[in-house]
Amino acid sequence: MEVIVYIDVFWFRAFLTEFFTCMFVNLWMKQSRPVIRVLAFSAAAVSAEVLVFVAAGSGMAYAAGALLLHLLLLYGLFRPGSRGVFVRLFLWSMAAETAAGGIFSLCRRKLFGDYWFGAGLCILALSVMGSLILEERRREQDVRLFRIMLLHNGRSVEVTGLHDTGNRLMDPYTHAPVHIVAESVAQALLLTQEPCRLIPYSSVGETDGLMRVWTIDAMEWPGKKTCGAVIGAADDVLFAHREYKLILAAGFDPT
Repeated sequence: MEVIVYIDVFWFRAFLTEFFTCMFVNLWMKQSRPVIRVLAFSAAAVSAEVLVFVAAGSGMAYAAGALLLHLLLLYGLFRPGSRGVFVRLFLWSMAAETAAGGIFSLCRRKLFGDYWFGAGLCILALSVMGSLILEERRREQDVRLFRIMLLHNGRSVEVTGLHDTGNRLMDPYTHAPVHIVAESVAQALLLTQEPCRLIPYSSVGETDGLMRVWTIDAMEWPGKKTCGAVIGAADDVLFAHREYKLILAAGFDPT
């Protein structure tokens, strides 16, 4: 069966796919490349892809050339600083491009089998993108986790702390930010056996609560130490099935 390929339609569809793919990667991975740069690189890559198609046809040579051009596009557009970043860029682009291909198939074809083929491509792409989203979220959380040493009256407890920019609790007496630890950590430091002060706080399910807080001798992490840190104790339920036992205040500076 003879198939007629219109080069202008082929170029335009490939351009839209590459452009929206690169814009998705640009926004999701916070690469901050200007739109005009994405347009120019996408147009150049697709023009080269059309030349490869005219020269080699639609066989394996074209597929290999198109993949190579896509890799060059990603590298030239985003200039990744490491192999890991480049791999993530490539995986995101492949997922987005597969989704775009599935959407094009759904819009272009009306036959039953072709409809489900396009739907399958969309489902596959969305599954891959969902997995990548979870991996990126986990990686971002790892960046916000710190090993913290709590020091008080000759005792020390090392815990994992989460830097939570939403924890803006302040001690109204000392005007210092409050870091929140699990009750079991406070007990290990013997804080629960010392006098405390009560400060008001509100959270989900607790609009008018009172939290026990203490000022400990110091809080240490690699390369830095702060003296007189204010620590509040919360129920261990808050930290159940979590990697961390300490919620650092919004003003925590790890550097």
